[in-house]
Amino acid sequence: MKKIKSSMISVLALAVFATACIDVKIGSTPTNSRNKSNYVNNKTGAVNQHIGDEKVKLHVLSQNELGLMKLGGKIQDINSINAKMLLKSVPHSSEAPKNSSKNKLNSLKMSDESLVLGFPTGLVGEQNIFGAVITKVTDKTSDTLGGLKLTDLSPLHVRTLIAADGDDLYLSLVGCASECDETSEQQSLIAIPIVNVSENMDTIYLDLSALGGSLDLIKMLDPQGNYTKLVSVSSAATTMDYSVSTLVFDIVSTMVPKGTTDIANAPKTEFTVRWYLKLNSASNPAFISREATEGVGFFKTERSTISKITRFSTTDFGRSVKYYIKNVPEQFKPVFAKAFDNWNIEFTKIIGRDLLSYEFIDATDARSEQIIAGDIRYNVMEWDLNNIAPYGGLGPSIANQFTGETLSANVLIQGPTIISLYTKWFALSQTASNLMAQGRTAEANKIVASFNKEASAEIANRSKVKFAVTLGGLNMNVHAQKVELEDPMIKNHFEIVPAGVTFENYMTGYFTEMLEHELGHNLGLRHNFKGNLGAYETGEKGSVSRSIMEYLGRPYRHISAIGLYDKMAISYGYRGVAPKNLNWFCTDEDQGTDKISFAVKSPECTKSDATSDPFSFWEGRLNRVIDLIIDTKSASAPVWTTAEVNSQIDEAVTGLTAYAASAEKTASTWTNFFGKGERPDKDDAAGIKEFVLGAIKKKICNPKLAELISAKESTEAIKTAQDNLDALKKAVEEKTLEVAVYSAEQLKCE
Repeated sequence: MKKIKSSMISVLALAVFATACIDVKIGSTPTNSRNKSNYVNNKTGAVNQHIGDEKVKLHVLSQNELGLMKLGGKIQDINSINAKMLLKSVPHSSEAPKNSSKNKLNSLKMSDESLVLGFPTGLVGEQNIFGAVITKVTDKTSDTLGGLKLTDLSPLHVRTLIAADGDDLYLSLVGCASECDETSEQQSLIAIPIVNVSENMDTIYLDLSALGGSLDLIKMLDPQGNYTKLVSVSSAATTMDYSVSTLVFDIVSTMVPKGTTDIANAPKTEFTVRWYLKLNSASNPAFISREATEGVGFFKTERSTISKITRFSTTDFGRSVKYYIKNVPEQFKPVFAKAFDNWNIEFTKIIGRDLLSYEFIDATDARSEQIIAGDIRYNVMEWDLNNIAPYGGLGPSIANQFTGETLSANVLIQGPTIISLYTKWFALSQTASNLMAQGRTAEANKIVASFNKEASAEIANRSKVKFAVTLGGLNMNVHAQKVELEDPMIKNHFEIVPAGVTFENYMTGYFTEMLEHELGHNLGLRHNFKGNLGAYETGEKGSVSRSIMEYLGRPYRHISAIGLYDKMAISYGYRGVAPKNLNWFCTDEDQGTDKISFAVKSPECTKSDATSDPFSFWEGRLNRVIDLIIDTKSASAPVWTTAEVNSQIDEAVTGLTAYAASAEKTASTWTNFFGKGERPDKDDAAGIKEFVLGAIKKKICNPKLAELISAKESTEAIKTAQDNLDALKKAVEEKTLEVAVYSAEQLKCE
């Protein structure tokens, strides 16, 4: 087992129950009566409120109320004989918390505005799940900051014990941080000072301001403000709630621009982190853990020695997994509902009933402020009106790290950005199509090229910042920058909209595909980049891939659907049915990325291809590049430069040469290359390399290109086209050498 470093312990100590300067606001959450809950804040300085349900009640009070209770004899000092006897009778630790400070409480001057939590002694010794999620970022203009939303700390399994350091007593959260099993050494992760005990000994009072610091998570993520360009000025607890056997509390960190001298008048950015402590006894005892199996891909737990796949429970007394769908425009609500309904159709076949249910909540709904993405008590799908981010959609989840049971899942959709971008795309496509129909190809190309520059620049400006985030010694999950959750908003360039497709039809299909894909992540499924190998390409819904977890370009996304692979994967995850087809799946880490990996990983596994024949797809992409940079359909000078299509050149050449690079090691596993035209056999690695080289040279060395260039209408047009072709040959050579298949000499045209 990995030892927990003292730095992690001290950092986590700051993280819990930090300084609170808060007001009172009480409102019912949308749970049923047995899970009644009240949000408590403490701005008035006179709080005396019980929160919770019939089974568990927590007492929240201000320092003023605590003083009155002391005067009334309703609570006793922790040094009293009765208190000492009681605290020894409940589960306790013989070791002092490493992050405590002897006699620290004696010199502490408590704020009248801070909160005290009355914690039932009956809960001491219970197992809990502890973690945190960034739930709110007030900045509406920075995708770097907006992309931090839903960053989380994977749940820790902890037990509450009483621990002493001299005369000071603490409620210690004890657990294991990584590589955990039942024999793992347990460490004190967090220690919360106990300041008093109730008269009847049923409650211990925890001082939420006495840890000597406040949680400043964003400062921990970026201590020098190098990425966020912000520095912290304050951090405070603002909200507390208890329901569904879960205590949650918000810590708000306030930041100002780096280098600010006038803090009072500087623009402020606030980050809200919602921490949770969930009773493990509330977990479903009937949930069946499953380990990963060959042929299907699920997310897996991170902390246990033997990882489990993550998935929702189907045994919670027949109850569905409920989602709250927030802020969706009226016109798209049927589309969102359809995505849930489509998954339920499959679950009805697999488990005999619907798994998912949903309720729409508009921004004007009184519950909207309480039901937020990232709160472990809810599953939320949100049309994000508050932040921009570098993704189109994001679908992270939180799972029990011992069993794999998904406790909470969320989907964020960058709806406003998507609508704006795709509205422009459809408008220019219509104009370009009309010009082409009139034979005005050059004008059409200029419009498309101009839009691509604009759209590519906008997408390229999306956050390139990559946070290497840890909290103490624990990794934080910045989901927006995880390749396994990355949404293909930046996939390929914008081509003209497929003929006959209206904006309404396309966006209906696009959002349905995106939502089903993100819900697939919530259900536990990872990306599957072999889905397109099962395409049958009739243009019908579902014909472009056998997996909704595939990445597909814009001409295909609107007709993708839940496919045969997805159904097979769900059957294993939710029923334990072993997969019958073991060669239908590959995921992010199965792709080639450099010379070494291209030699050993299948070229049929890539997120950038489409169609059932990836090799032909890449040939087509290279043809399209040549059409653009030469303008093969007119005598005009080309409006595209080779540099503007460089990413497409890279993808096409990598896709083609990967076949040659890996032929010796992986050809026996290919399913969709052989038996087409003059392609060699799978046991002829040398023949495959020769064939691929010939296919590339047929494109870039085609003598007809010289004829087309010489027929251009002006000397300037001829020079532009020839310069583009020369640049293309150079780009192909450079990319091919990166894959390490052919030499520059072999690539020379005769």
